[in-house]
Amino acid sequence: MADSWNPLPWQDDLWRQIVTRSERDTLAHAYLLRGMTGVGKFQFARALAAYLLCKSPTQLQHCGHCKECELLKAGTHPDIAIVEPDEPGRPIRIDKIRRLTEFAHKTAQQGGRRIIIMNPAEAMNMNAANALLKCLEEPGEDTLFLLVSARAGDMLPTIRSRCQQLMFPCPDRVSALNWLGQYLDESISSGTLLDLVGGAPLEARRFAEQGVLDKRQGLVKGVKGLLKGERSPVELAKEWQDTDLVLTLSWLGSWLDDAVKVSLAGSDASGLRNQDLLKMLGYIAGKSPSRQILEARDWLIKQRQSLLEGGNLNAQMLMEGVFCRYLDLVV
Repeated sequence: MADSWNPLPWQDDLWRQIVTRSERDTLAHAYLLRGMTGVGKFQFARALAAYLLCKSPTQLQHCGHCKECELLKAGTHPDIAIVEPDEPGRPIRIDKIRRLTEFAHKTAQQGGRRIIIMNPAEAMNMNAANALLKCLEEPGEDTLFLLVSARAGDMLPTIRSRCQQLMFPCPDRVSALNWLGQYLDESISSGTLLDLVGGAPLEARRFAEQGVLDKRQGLVKGVKGLLKGERSPVELAKEWQDTDLVLTLSWLGSWLDDAVKVSLAGSDASGLRNQDLLKMLGYIAGKSPSRQILEARDWLIKQRQSLLEGGNLNAQMLMEGVFCRYLDLVV
């Protein structure tokens, strides 16, 4: 992402607050950046790291030209550590946190702060979380922790309690559309993308760049065929077992969320994330009571959560179970 060491336009107010704390030397040693995926929490953390490490910040941002900034852009700055899972959707394991503990207690090589960014923080397994807790309780001097999370409720309460929390809501629609307009082809509907991702601009951009809309449309076609009796759960599961299961389950879960809303509110499409699927959602809502749809949705969420926590689920059997539950809603 271009210039990803700067805050995003809709983060101005929060950015000014945190810069003011830095200028007054009142920054906490740990912050938890909370908000849904795609609103710019990680970019905010990177921007704050760049600002704090820069030797000549100007106009509330890093200068972009000093030695520190050049090291950041090259990915070789010795006083910043960005901790992420080895693969998306996999857990952060304890060996990474052990190395982090060593880093946190070293003297900053450039004579300033040491900054640790963890993204996403909720991806830590239990052993890693306990190791991080000990590190938070005994931080090294001039060490700043920035924990980025879209599901802070999944983290240890003791970790949350040791961090000051920064909340990141979705930007207003105009700001999000203006920002997206800089990156998306005119043939792609920014508004449709925003609706699909709940108003999160960075997630909308990712969907567009990775061709995720085409994948979603393929899943829609498959589920419609399933509901019409033209496809079987086993057949569909074979097609989708090798995809990004976390994302696939996220889509399928959001459709059931919307089906419940349709069941309770009728044909009113306001508030639906998947407004383009109103006909299919209405069909599901007309065949099953809202409680049955919720039960299927809750089961699906549990499977997705298990994947996020590193559960070794059989992909073929998992997707067969998902599609069987969809089919059970209409037969």
